[in-house]
Amino acid sequence: MFVYPYWLFFYPVYLLYYHSEHDLDLDHETILQEVIDSRKKPQPSKHNSRPHQHEVPDEHHTFYEDTNLYDKTYDTVSKAVSNVIDGIFGKEMMYADEIWGHIIPPGEQTMVHNHGDIFNVEIGLSWVYYPHAVEKAGDLCFVSNINGKEYFYKTTHTKAKLFMFSNYIYHFTPRNASKIDRVSISGNHFAENKLRNILADDVRCENPYWKYSGRM
Repeated sequence: MFVYPYWLFFYPVYLLYYHSEHDLDLDHETILQEVIDSRKKPQPSKHNSRPHQHEVPDEHHTFYEDTNLYDKTYDTVSKAVSNVIDGIFGKEMMYADEIWGHIIPPGEQTMVHNHGDIFNVEIGLSWVYYPHAVEKAGDLCFVSNINGKEYFYKTTHTKAKLFMFSNYIYHFTPRNASKIDRVSISGNHFAENKLRNILADDVRCENPYWKYSGRM
């Protein structure tokens, strides 16, 4: 488990909100269909980022709207996102962990949540990629509370867009007001020991990670 250096506790948390946007060069139509197929025709996988929908006992459980990706889809998206992260932090600084599909039918929404673990502080980033964009399907929104004041930011999702953000920032998508399913792929990347050691010595908060964490 990463232990924050003592000097970091003197810095305010989430004084700034930051996310980055990138365009992925992928076969988006094929990936979109693979996500849909993985819900309808699930297959065993090596990564097991999420249970298959038929394995989730309660339709109100947050995993019910998720789908475990085929290995080929996981590998394709993982490589593309990892290339973006390597371009920001350098190679072998972060590794891909969970990656899953997210399917929201008309009239449904994704409630406010984050990807952090309050019992085990993880140094990492979360992200979401849109293989398609549907008008009125709901855009990704971020919320934070600073000194009792709530801040809200709405993105505009487009086909091929990748959003990267802190795994501890709260986010949601409003109700899908279109007539078709909204499909996206989400995931988490976590720091390798090499990056953890760099951050532990980074007393000036010069590493780009601190922008995402809101500590600069």
